[in-house]
Amino acid sequence: MKFKAGIVHTTLLMVFLISGCSTDDAALPEQEPVAVDVETAGMSLAYSDRTFPASVESDNQASLSTIVMGTVTAVPVTVGDEVKKGDILIRIKDDQIRAQKSQIEANLVQARANMENTETNYNRIKNLYAEDSATSKELDDISTMYEIAKANLEALEARLNEVNEMLAYTVIRAPFDGIVSRKFVSEGDMAAPGHPLVAVSDPSNVKITASVAESEIGQIEEGSEVSVTISSAGLAGVPARLTAVSSAGDPMSRQYAIEAALEDEEEISRLKVGMFAEIHVSINPSEALYIPIQAVVERGQLTGIYSITDNNRAVLRWVRLGKRSGEQVEVLTGLKPGEKYVLGPTDLIRQGQALRVR
Repeated sequence: MKFKAGIVHTTLLMVFLISGCSTDDAALPEQEPVAVDVETAGMSLAYSDRTFPASVESDNQASLSTIVMGTVTAVPVTVGDEVKKGDILIRIKDDQIRAQKSQIEANLVQARANMENTETNYNRIKNLYAEDSATSKELDDISTMYEIAKANLEALEARLNEVNEMLAYTVIRAPFDGIVSRKFVSEGDMAAPGHPLVAVSDPSNVKITASVAESEIGQIEEGSEVSVTISSAGLAGVPARLTAVSSAGDPMSRQYAIEAALEDEEEISRLKVGMFAEIHVSINPSEALYIPIQAVVERGQLTGIYSITDNNRAVLRWVRLGKRSGEQVEVLTGLKPGEKYVLGPTDLIRQGQALRVR
């Protein structure tokens, strides 16, 4: 009897479970397909982005120095001052040079008088010699005296020109309209030949300059399109073009200079000489599988994409990502060229979700 009761109990339990399952299945609603956009994975040419620290410089700038040694007596400008061509920037003490000039000018007066007197005698003896009224020795002697007087006069005139040039370098003037970008001396300092005193730049014509290592300069070409970031001017990734790539590097640092120029006048108007900048250059082109960042699904530390089956069902696939380039990211594993994936998946999509391709 116990055995029969157990059979009856088991039978009733199975009937109940089957009945319950049928009821639940009937209650499940049919999944509404989610409309999605689908892309086909494909290989594309990718570049490695390199960023080079740079600075904004004037395309027309001059670092001014002198050829004389002397005390700086006046510096009537400061950094940032606007100057016009010919404006005085530096004055250097010139007392000794002016004293030399006065002495040379006095000697010149005497030399010119001597030259005129000697020339008169030379012409007189030459005429007498032509009339056989003077000897050849007299002509030779006066000719020698004439050449000496002439050479002495020319030497003094050359010396005066040299002193005048030195005097010109005691007053340093602006070579063009611009701004004072740097000042290396103050009143009372000693000016020395070849040492910079002041720098002038033309702010209306600027360029962005950077240095590139020897190992990378061969992959950068003049005329290439690049982008530039200048945070202090509110510019980020703005288009620019390489206007110069140096073919000769610094033998010590092994660095090569490159120059870039902006093309938008409004952006150029924001720049000031000396601003820190960055030049972004794309180099080392290679083929890789890239997908839009918006196609990536994140689940904790995992990243994936939704692929789509032949019967339009969503399948979550884990992928390993590589480097990012703009709004694209490289897929290293988990997706192959030719496979379809969902672009911009929403929270409505789950594993096995029915999809409707737009």
